[in-house]
Amino acid sequence: MKYSYLIIFAALLGFSSCKKFLDVRPKTQIDGAVAFSDEQGFMDALTGVYLKMNDNELYGKELGFGLTEVLAKQHTRFNSTFHEYYQASLYNYLNAEVRSKIDGIWLNMYGTIANNNNLLTQLNTVDKRIFRDNNYNVIKGEALGLRAMLHFDLLRLFAPAPASAGGATQKAIPYPDRLTADVFPQLTVTEVLAKIQADLDSAANLLKAVDPIVATNNIAEEGFLRDRRFKFNYYAVRSLQARAYLYAGNKEKALEYAREVINANVFNWASPAQLSAGDRARFSELSFCLYKSDLAPSFTTYFLPAAGATNLLTRSGDSEFLNVFGTSADARYTYLTAFDNVTQLRYSLLIQQNTAGAAAYLNRLPVMRVSEMYYIAAECLSNSDMASAVEYVNIIRRARNLPDDLPATLTTEELQFELFKEYRKEFYCEGQLFYYYKRRNSATIEGATITADNSIYVLPLPDDEVVYGNR
Repeated sequence: MKYSYLIIFAALLGFSSCKKFLDVRPKTQIDGAVAFSDEQGFMDALTGVYLKMNDNELYGKELGFGLTEVLAKQHTRFNSTFHEYYQASLYNYLNAEVRSKIDGIWLNMYGTIANNNNLLTQLNTVDKRIFRDNNYNVIKGEALGLRAMLHFDLLRLFAPAPASAGGATQKAIPYPDRLTADVFPQLTVTEVLAKIQADLDSAANLLKAVDPIVATNNIAEEGFLRDRRFKFNYYAVRSLQARAYLYAGNKEKALEYAREVINANVFNWASPAQLSAGDRARFSELSFCLYKSDLAPSFTTYFLPAAGATNLLTRSGDSEFLNVFGTSADARYTYLTAFDNVTQLRYSLLIQQNTAGAAAYLNRLPVMRVSEMYYIAAECLSNSDMASAVEYVNIIRRARNLPDDLPATLTTEELQFELFKEYRKEFYCEGQLFYYYKRRNSATIEGATITADNSIYVLPLPDDEVVYGNR
């Protein structure tokens, strides 16, 4: 694989006692030796990785509310063939506009990995005495966790799922774990998953005793250690381990880590008061999110119905929303969507940024939320302890204001169908449903007219990667 060496950093400019981590702004490229001459340079480099993940080519659009949601048929209304995502909605991966989006994901993901690997390379050679307290372990733990996450999403997009025929042994993606001129080989799906778990194990070992989000550590969230939900914290690491183990088919390990996150009791369900006040991301439920300061233009372009709007991302009508959510009583329908009387369209409010009085909730971009751990635990228990499995789902349903519990007498197939319905509702505009379909090797994508297989689930590599031998 041709590896990007563009290293981009961010500086914490204009610091004062009241400045937040979230206030950082990108800085121009700077010399690596200067950047890593002190502890602040390492912090800035890590911040630069987070900021790069915000790009529209990545979690700021395509891996959030954009391409992955279109492929999962979470958006079904495309008013013309000129819609930005019309060809993507047809799975026309050879279309130039679609190919540009796919190539952009690949390029920017590996560019971000290169930045992150440069940081890790410097951490492996630096004199640790320049770091205060436990900051070295925190920085390195977050960077290792991010490397695993970026590779895992590349794997979920550009390689067969383990559940597909022969998928585990198929060639997948390179896993660059250092900054070098060497060409990295294309590993199998199983080999990539092993490297992901190895990075996550290392990250967990570094963070477990020093991350303030772990209540028993008794470490204050202040200074560099504040805003842990915006950082790849210890519970984000464990959540990703649960997600990756389930993807690999290892339900025992997936259940172990999902339960660890659940039983920590760190994440609280968003209340109706929070939701009505504008907490669209349900911030208290997030194990990891990004801070994106320019969400407002995306909301206007893609979600706010208006005369002449050409690229709206929504469903065909309110009846389709109700078919997905089941009832208007569902808090995810009541508080996280709205209806426009002029266009007669319902639309998502997830990234709305102009809610009066909701300044405290602006610019949150969900990446991982605790409810997924409940769904993972339920799926892992569905063949052995149905009562516990159903209860995990019912806990979420009660938090979403659904009036009736599911019965403990469900069959495994019935519970799986309920989980599917929950993924459609819970992660709307968050990019996770496509991965659910792929992990399950589902032949059907609800709302699509095609039979789903690897021609749908495996995105094509960029042409230059094919030329240089990676396919």
